[in-house]
Amino acid sequence: MWYRAFSYVLLVSSLFVTANSLAIERVRLATHQVYPYHYVENGKVYGDVIRQVKCAFNRMETPFKAEFSDWVDVELRLRTGQLDAIFAVANSERRSEFGELSIPLAQKHLYWYFTGSKIDVATTNPLYQKYKVAADFGSDEWLTLKRQAYNVQKKPRDAEELVQLLVSHEVDAILLDEQEFSYELSKHNLQSTRFSRQHYGKIALGVLFSKAFLNEHPTFLQSFNTAASNCLVQDTGN
Repeated sequence: MWYRAFSYVLLVSSLFVTANSLAIERVRLATHQVYPYHYVENGKVYGDVIRQVKCAFNRMETPFKAEFSDWVDVELRLRTGQLDAIFAVANSERRSEFGELSIPLAQKHLYWYFTGSKIDVATTNPLYQKYKVAADFGSDEWLTLKRQAYNVQKKPRDAEELVQLLVSHEVDAILLDEQEFSYELSKHNLQSTRFSRQHYGKIALGVLFSKAFLNEHPTFLQSFNTAASNCLVQDTGN
């Protein structure tokens, strides 16, 4: 359902394109369900980053197609040439090997969340590895936790599964964007449950274009950045 809904919405906007100055048949993009940046609710597609991506492509008069999938799938397809870009992701040394990131379109405000009192899960705690922690599988946060040798055993596919792991005490802490967490609490009426949190940091997010695509269209990223800079929405995080 996500694939069809998102593809339909974006393709409708591309039908009104009357010129394609960059001579691109159609740019292939993919994303993942992450509130409030790009998500599906009641069969409709929403999100701050989605609005910005659509705005940028419309300004460029360039047709495009986008779909929803999971992080692991979309990144693999980008590396193997099945996609031209994925969003919204953070920059990393690993990703710079096969892609180049656009200007930031959003910023995640990440927190550790706990049920009950806070737990010292910082890497400065010699015992941090004894705690079971989790993040959205395949996300930037999940990859960071794995690199830092956290005790990561679960592979939740979205924020809903992630919060459920915490509520059911299958993990001791989760790493999640504050707006995603609040959204899940509201959606599942968990406001009465006692949670605590610890600030983790911020991550800038953009569109990652494959180097293969940019090699074929060397002026594309500059054009996209210029267009996207006129489509930015204000960051409402704290």
